[in-house]
Amino acid sequence: MSTVDSVSKETFNMGEHIFMEGDQDLHFYIVESGQVKIYTKNESGGQVPIITISEGESFGEFALLDKQPRSASAVAITDCLLIKVSQQGYEQLLSELPVWASSMLKSFAGRLKNMNVILKKMPQFIGRD
Repeated sequence: MSTVDSVSKETFNMGEHIFMEGDQDLHFYIVESGQVKIYTKNESGGQVPIITISEGESFGEFALLDKQPRSASAVAITDCLLIKVSQQGYEQLLSELPVWASSMLKSFAGRLKNMNVILKKMPQFIGRD
């Protein structure tokens, strides 16, 4: 399968969910235009924002990498044009574009650091030893 066969474009309207926490998918997205909010839910069902993804950034890679259900939800906060990359496309990109792979790893590290900041501000974690 060529990279062209494993990459497609999809549009989402403002407020439309791209995927939901718990979905089982083996692809990720790159934002061509628009913005996407990634969030999870707390125990009471309220949204906990994780990050806003903008043009040129990717999201949804974790489920593809660990083959587990989505750990968060993604919703379009503006009208969006997204590039959807399948598992085969991802593997081909990794082998053909080492600079892209390095950039993706840096993005993962930044998101993990951001999640640590969010967790430290949550009431259930304040003042615990």
